[in-house]
Amino acid sequence: MSYLPILLKLRDRPCLVIGGDAAATQRVEELLRMDARVTVVSPRVTEAIERLAGTGQLWLFRRPYAAGDLKGYFLAYAATGVAAVDEQIARDAEVEPVLLSVVERVNVGDFLDPPIVQRGDLTIAISTNGKSRGFAQLMKKKLEVLIGPEYGDLLDRVEAERLIMKSRRSTAKPERSLPSEAAS
Repeated sequence: MSYLPILLKLRDRPCLVIGGDAAATQRVEELLRMDARVTVVSPRVTEAIERLAGTGQLWLFRRPYAAGDLKGYFLAYAATGVAAVDEQIARDAEVEPVLLSVVERVNVGDFLDPPIVQRGDLTIAISTNGKSRGFAQLMKKKLEVLIGPEYGDLLDRVEAERLIMKSRRSTAKPERSLPSEAAS
């Protein structure tokens, strides 16, 4: 199976994480870094999720998943760790307009959550199309060594130069055109 590599803008989009373990916490933290509006549904959660809910950074519903919970969300993660529940969430997602990732089951859901190397605004996602998460993690470690923080700084300098050149082009006087021979 092949996947289309894309980057989604999640700022102010409603996102749901179903589950409260370490894997769910990782997804919650990623979503919050993207400025998503995050809701967690789980009877038990990590201290990190509890703390984030206590500071108002996310909404927390301490209960098991229920049919209809996906309604109104743009993106969701099923991270319950219980295969039957994750499969029910996947079936429910087929009738809701929501993108779903099932954390423990790469062949279920709409998208994969690849390992990422982030250097400032430079983002590199690593995918094996679901064949081997371990191999993708190995590639991430290699890229983290190969691509240091200086690449994020370089990107900032390239952007600054691009803006200067763009500014120069927009303020340059237009060239005068020569009259055509027919007008002579």
